[in-house]
Amino acid sequence: MAIKTTGPIPERVTNGNENLIDNFFGFVDSLYFSKFFIAVQIIIALYCLVLLFNIIYCSLKLSLFKNRVRQFVTGSQNKPESYKSLETLPEKVRISEIYKKTVGGSQSDWKIAVIEADKTLDQLLKQKGFNGSSLGERLKNMVPADLPEIYEEVWEAHKIRNRIVHEPDFEISQNEARQIVSIYDRAIKKID
Repeated sequence: MAIKTTGPIPERVTNGNENLIDNFFGFVDSLYFSKFFIAVQIIIALYCLVLLFNIIYCSLKLSLFKNRVRQFVTGSQNKPESYKSLETLPEKVRISEIYKKTVGGSQSDWKIAVIEADKTLDQLLKQKGFNGSSLGERLKNMVPADLPEIYEEVWEAHKIRNRIVHEPDFEISQNEARQIVSIYDRAIKKID
């Protein structure tokens, strides 16, 4: 049996929501391939490349800075030039250069000045033949007459130096750093 049709085949009935969705996607497609949107995409891509370059650059600079700090703190032979030059100076000149670090700068500069002054006195005592493997041991092996009127002050200065080295959050003021460096300076003058 054959099917009879009495008229044209009806078209698919679409509701308003489907037209709205089709129109929206058509708008997005036309916007996506427009010249304005392509220009925005290029600008965003360039901005991302600049950000990536900055991240890589900052990472490299930070790693170089960390290496320099690590080398200075650990006392390796690869010290920055400004610190190498101090070691070759005579003690009296060296201590005056160290004292200059306490005139301005930051708290880290003041701490370094105290550590350098302590190291300078230690090297001088070693040259003069005082026994011990560190400044603390050399001071213990000394008699107060070796450093008249200043022996106890040097001990206190050395204790503060130890606190600077072993307590990362230890704080020191500029005046304290100046006083400590001047104690080491007077000790060097008495020994030399």
